[in-house]
Amino acid sequence: MTSTPVILLLKRSGQSSDRPQTSVVQNGELAIAVGAADPGLYFEDSAGSIRKIGPSHYGTTAPNSTPVGLAGNSVGELWTDSSTGSYYLKVWTGGAWQKVGAGFADSATTATTATTATFATQASTATLSSGTILASGAVFSRTATLALGTILASGALFANTATLASGAILASGAIQSSTVVLSGLPNPVLNPSGTLIYQVQPSGVFAAGLYVRATDTWLLV
Repeated sequence: MTSTPVILLLKRSGQSSDRPQTSVVQNGELAIAVGAADPGLYFEDSAGSIRKIGPSHYGTTAPNSTPVGLAGNSVGELWTDSSTGSYYLKVWTGGAWQKVGAGFADSATTATTATTATFATQASTATLSSGTILASGAVFSRTATLALGTILASGALFANTATLASGAILASGAIQSSTVVLSGLPNPVLNPSGTLIYQVQPSGVFAAGLYVRATDTWLLV
């Protein structure tokens, strides 16, 4: 500029925490406090309250803790509390300072208790029993971890016998075997009642499918 600029100055104070009284400013008029420890730009709102525009306060004590002018804080005013290592961001609600930032870090600091969730790794023992179904009554069912695909029905008190029958179906108390044939069912008389056989291809009068030995014959399931 070639000419001396016009300087417009707001109502102002050089002291910290010197907020204007409502008698000092009019509705919508600005006032500023430039004290470095607690500066602020203020105005009077339509309800007749003094509101702070900024800046957000940083320190170990709340802004306007030792007021030179108007006491108190304005709704929505921000403060970063450096009195603890968490550096909480707080907002004035009109009656108290409410944590709005790092507040959730409170529980996060105790989230190390989540490491107790490693107890869930004990469930990895279940990975040893892929497909195993443990029904009620399987007293020694933990040994079923060795029996892939084994189904332990209610009443199978000694399920560890299933360790010898990978894929076997243990009904209530009865231990039977199962097998798969390409074609041609064996003589049913040579197999105990309850034996399961899956025939892949049709053979004679017997269609492909799962058969169970009953009453000296093969029945399609």
